[in-house]
Amino acid sequence: MTSPLDRYRLIEHLFVPDSATAYWRGYDLTLDREVIIRTLVADDPRAAALREAARSSAMIEDRRLIRVLDVIELPANDSTPAMIAVINEWVQGHTLASIMESRRWEPLDVDQAVGIVWEVAQALVRAHALRIRHGRLLPSSVVMTDAAEVRIIGMSIDAVLLGAPHEDLIRSDLDALGGLLYFLLTGKSPFFATMMQSASNPLALPSAPRHGSHVEPASHVRADVPPALDLLISRAMIEAKRPRGTAKLRSVEDFLGELTKIRDHVDPVAIARESKLFIFWGTRAVIAIALLAGLVLSVVAFRQLFIRPDTNVTGAISSSMPAEPAPSSMPVASKAPVQILPIVSVTSFDPFGDDNLDSINDGAAGRERELLAKNAIDASKTSSWKSQLYATADADSKGGVGLLLDLGTSHSLASVTVKFAEIGSAVRVSVANSINSDPAQWQVLATAPAGKPRVTLRAPREVAGRYVLLWFAKLPPSVLHPDMHQVRVANVIVRGNS
Repeated sequence: MTSPLDRYRLIEHLFVPDSATAYWRGYDLTLDREVIIRTLVADDPRAAALREAARSSAMIEDRRLIRVLDVIELPANDSTPAMIAVINEWVQGHTLASIMESRRWEPLDVDQAVGIVWEVAQALVRAHALRIRHGRLLPSSVVMTDAAEVRIIGMSIDAVLLGAPHEDLIRSDLDALGGLLYFLLTGKSPFFATMMQSASNPLALPSAPRHGSHVEPASHVRADVPPALDLLISRAMIEAKRPRGTAKLRSVEDFLGELTKIRDHVDPVAIARESKLFIFWGTRAVIAIALLAGLVLSVVAFRQLFIRPDTNVTGAISSSMPAEPAPSSMPVASKAPVQILPIVSVTSFDPFGDDNLDSINDGAAGRERELLAKNAIDASKTSSWKSQLYATADADSKGGVGLLLDLGTSHSLASVTVKFAEIGSAVRVSVANSINSDPAQWQVLATAPAGKPRVTLRAPREVAGRYVLLWFAKLPPSVLHPDMHQVRVANVIVRGNS
């Protein structure tokens, strides 16, 4: 007699939560794809709830929520009792728990953490609108795919099989969103549950510090967490103490609304903090130069020891200090002051891309995450442009990808500052008055090596043009996907005069 499960091959036992339940990685022989299979003994008290959870979660049409493909009733045989099997799609990627473990629990950048949790919250809002809850959302429930997508596993089902932390599932999801944000911002988990990666590898997350029964604010663990995020977490999490006069959030929609405000606006406190950092370094530089005046070797040593994060990188000429003009009684023509130049538009630049997969380069019309390009000039700390993920640093033999800035009219350029959202990429900045699809044909303003989170590239001589090309020929490893390569640009500032 043929079993309904015969179309699936059981590949790997993931873990066994209890004697009636098992999680498997399987393979669908009919559709030629991997799946995840959850089984439960049919006479278990949770059986009816599992059927209902599988049925309801299958109704949600949101790619971020991993789909239920099938529910199978398996009859009893000589060796096993009757069982229910729930089949879900299998997603290639890494859970947030495993990603943070691979980073040795180092926190993500604030914009990264906010972006990931925003995606999760938006998906949950769509589910809650249909009266469907996750109920047991943990760092091991969120997967970053190989295509850098956010996917959520176990919708409704894991709460039935593994248990929900709270009877009120709306409160469970709210609490989990706050906890997930806390975890990514600090590398410390406010969740008590142990994350199970496989049957043989339980992953225990480092615990968040507590004061009595309350979780300490994220800013006590990491000083640069914006106050707005501290407040949001305190209003979402049950075990976080909130300031007097503030109320707990009532829905995941409220959480998403507050997080969207934070994501879309630059935090003025963070700006002030960054400004103070630069003032601090600048003050040390002035004092040291005064003490070491005339000692050239000491000045060079000072620059090597105390170089500030905003590293100046020039093109053909480098100097340990900007040269002061020699005193002169001769009249000198005054130059227009250098200022920040407005950027009219920005587009991705992918001249060697193959949009329609016909093995022919599509020239400058090629698109590289085009819809995100505007994020590179919006001055927001929580958004960025990011390239596709590539297996090799040369963008899978394309030779690179880039961003094209249009200044509207020709300007004399002094410098271009690039702030990266992740690991700093090697970058070449070039200028032209017309767009050439070959990056090598542009006039080079300056280049910078990889590694710095923020670089300022200065023109060694006057360079004028309307278009500025940022070309990334060698992409750095992705933080979330260390075996892949990706460049992420948070902000670009162009300085010069008309």
